[in-house]
Amino acid sequence: MTVAELLAAHDEQLRGRVPPDPPWGTVTEEDGPVVRVHHGTHAVVEHRDLTGADLPGLVRRQQEVCAARVEPVEWKVYSHDTPGLASALAEAGFTAGPARRLLVAEIADMPAPRAPSSVRPRHGSHAERAAIHRLAAAAPGQRRPLSELEADGGGRGAGAEMTVLVLERHGRLVDGIWLERVPGTDFASVGGISGPRPELLHAAGQWAARGLWGRPPARYLVAEAGGEPAEAHLAAGFHEIAGVTTYRWAPPGEPARERPAGQLLGHPEHDEIWRRFEKRFEVTYETAYDGIAEPPGSVTWHMAAVDHTRRDPLLAEVEDVIARGLRARGRRGDRLYRLKWYISGSRCDPTRVGGPGQPRWPGYAYLVDENVIQVTADLRMGTYGNFVEESLCVFGADLVAEVEEDLTALLGTVLRRDGRPVGNVWSFGP
Repeated sequence: MTVAELLAAHDEQLRGRVPPDPPWGTVTEEDGPVVRVHHGTHAVVEHRDLTGADLPGLVRRQQEVCAARVEPVEWKVYSHDTPGLASALAEAGFTAGPARRLLVAEIADMPAPRAPSSVRPRHGSHAERAAIHRLAAAAPGQRRPLSELEADGGGRGAGAEMTVLVLERHGRLVDGIWLERVPGTDFASVGGISGPRPELLHAAGQWAARGLWGRPPARYLVAEAGGEPAEAHLAAGFHEIAGVTTYRWAPPGEPARERPAGQLLGHPEHDEIWRRFEKRFEVTYETAYDGIAEPPGSVTWHMAAVDHTRRDPLLAEVEDVIARGLRARGRRGDRLYRLKWYISGSRCDPTRVGGPGQPRWPGYAYLVDENVIQVTADLRMGTYGNFVEESLCVFGADLVAEVEEDLTALLGTVLRRDGRPVGNVWSFGP
């Protein structure tokens, strides 16, 4: 393909794109030709064709929205964009970062690498996470930081995935590359590479060209780089199709340090909250079917009225009540965890999800085929859904006060209060 054809494919599929299923903890909004992705910690602005747009007004509106959220803004400007965009951003107080080269490779045309036999690319392991992050933190000219790709987690949307590939010499990591499959497009995107390594780029192409789980393989790799890393991309079969510069602006105030919600994929935080929950509520995987040690102030309802499907409208109403209660009784900065034994969990700040303009509510209180827990980091409130007993326990005096009337109206039957049966239905309780 020619450079013009590669540029056309890039602009048509990647520019001003609305994600079909936004990643965890993000919100996507459109403003004419502009698409903003709010991460809670910052916002990323992309745009389509700006011909005829009121550029100063468009820039000002993005600043106003992001200032209300206290989110710093990143806005990429490409060398073939409307000439007035860079000027409008500069006049509004944006600062231009270093210029990079926009690079695209057609994977089928990438040449085979010529790497020393002592150097071999492979997938990075969980045990190497700290070393990989050190490499990534020092990498120049990144298209997208590794920390952001990881924050997207397993909730990245249908057809999306990411990986980290590392280069090893004599058992030691020397460089790494991180990339993601962009769902709904022919592209995989290189977030960054820590060193000028054509062999890693070739391995990235091989990864992207897989057609796993019924998905078509990626046709293109896109990357951004400058200096020596850019030359390594060219040596690996990439073509420079344009220039790109990231403009940045920060509103007054202290932005949040983490997204409103995120998955915990192999994170120590996940194991730590599990240990504390199991100790406090006297439960393990082996005893989970018998329930938890329900604390004073808790109420447990019978869930037999719920059809054995996750799409039961009654279950949806129950979940809405629980979510409203957790939002109402949540404190700014709370960490609410969703946990299932031997499955990666998630966390959120209940005051920053589920409301207007916020990311969707990420948790759930009851499953028809698994035990599930929601609990705050201080263990003061939460829920325990026991699918074998068909029961839902709500604990924490404030949360119970918020949801008890509505849940009783929906479910009718209370099994236990303060962990003691009330005589309505036989249960596994004491």
